[in-house]
Amino acid sequence: MPVYKDKKRNTYYYSVYVDLPNGEKKRFMKRGFKSKKEAKDAEIDFLYNFDVEDEENLSFGKIADMYLDWYKKRRKESSYMKIESVVRIHLKPRFEHKKIKDISKRDVIRFHDHLLDNLGVASAKKVHTVLSATLNYAIRLEYLKVNVAREVGNIEMKEPKRLDFWTIDEFKQFIQEADELLFRTLFMVLFYGGLRKGEALALTWKDIDFDNNTIDINKTVYHNRVTSPKNESSNRKIKMPQHTMKLLGELKLQNKNKIDYVVFGEYYNHVSHTTIDRRFEDYIKQSKVKRIRIHDLRHSHASYLINLGNDIQIISKRLGHANTSTTYDIYSHLYPNAEDEAIEKMENDFKPASVVNISDYK
Repeated sequence: MPVYKDKKRNTYYYSVYVDLPNGEKKRFMKRGFKSKKEAKDAEIDFLYNFDVEDEENLSFGKIADMYLDWYKKRRKESSYMKIESVVRIHLKPRFEHKKIKDISKRDVIRFHDHLLDNLGVASAKKVHTVLSATLNYAIRLEYLKVNVAREVGNIEMKEPKRLDFWTIDEFKQFIQEADELLFRTLFMVLFYGGLRKGEALALTWKDIDFDNNTIDINKTVYHNRVTSPKNESSNRKIKMPQHTMKLLGELKLQNKNKIDYVVFGEYYNHVSHTTIDRRFEDYIKQSKVKRIRIHDLRHSHASYLINLGNDIQIISKRLGHANTSTTYDIYSHLYPNAEDEAIEKMENDFKPASVVNISDYK
């Protein structure tokens, strides 16, 4: 096998491909040798001591890196970043140096306990999902035969529903304190449009249709990068009330913006998340309304529409949910008691009739 010279560093290195039992080839390379002979001797030593069996019993960390590399080539960058953070923060600290074949059901169950001690139920379930996906990938590459995470199953707990939102009166109290046009307009768009913060920050003036009072939501900001929306259903056009469109018009005139400039920021750069969060907190303190998150303005929009008696299909479409069942799962507890309404309608069927106590017939 030849060795090579690294002209930039004036050193030598070897590069060798090894045949694996699964039919694949893998390249191994090492740099930094002072002479050609030293590199050649190191290559021979590597080949002599190379253990094929080690390649058939890789550590979880190596499999996870391979999975992330595969995932990055086939998925959205924002999706990759979420998966990568789960692997880096939660999975590798627990399993990185453990052989993939040695991970047992007991290990997974104990890992569940660890997750529940440190994370909410929903977050813990997501970590398990990534663990299971990584093991599935190992099975596809024939490094593993059984997915112990799948056999154990995901964490059998439900996250208690907790939705904070403002009523229309609370929002009006809050928005009165928003004295700067950019932030007043942003928070109005979030409340009356139900947009995610990233969707609002990705808006350009091309997305604002003043003739038809609509906003075209077709991208989002994730980790300060503009990407495609969360999912296909998140691509949507929504109608907006005149008062919010008027604020958008004033903001456009104030900045004399071009069609491809961002709506909430300067030129091609949106206003920073920290600045938005700081203003949001300031206005909450000044208005003395209860503290909620900026994302809860989206929940406030849904609650507002529900209280107005809007059909769930309209709400689902405006929020960009894939189907109405998703919307209902999140907001079902905000709907009036449907059974009480049904009984009231039954009572009205024979309202003129005299009321009889059931006890009279006993």
